[in-house]
Amino acid sequence: MAYMTVRTYRAQVTGRFDELEQPLRTRLLDEQHEHDLQFAAFTEDGTFTYTPTLTRFTFRCRIKADADTAVEADDLAAVAAEVMAIDYLTSEKIPFKHLRTTTTCLDDVKIKRPHPQGRRDQHHVHED
Repeated sequence: MAYMTVRTYRAQVTGRFDELEQPLRTRLLDEQHEHDLQFAAFTEDGTFTYTPTLTRFTFRCRIKADADTAVEADDLAAVAAEVMAIDYLTSEKIPFKHLRTTTTCLDDVKIKRPHPQGRRDQHHVHED
């Protein structure tokens, strides 16, 4: 019996705006305050952020990937995130180039919790 691996990812797709025509440039500048970095979040629908320079953008999203192995899930998450970004950019009629996708599997992230008695790597010298 095969078991599916379900993994959760934070994905970030970065890219460059490509040859923005003046009406689109004006619209993006008018809407930039809604896409500022302060609104960056990894959501299921994705968030699109950029600066007023209109050179680079970032699309962040949270992806769940089901696959037979962790490696397959990693690949699936990267592809799914890029497709989401392309769908968003296309729906907004935003020309783009040079997409780069990075993913982080939240299941692999180790959370460091403080030791109840302070740092564990402290050395104590006891003199008898």
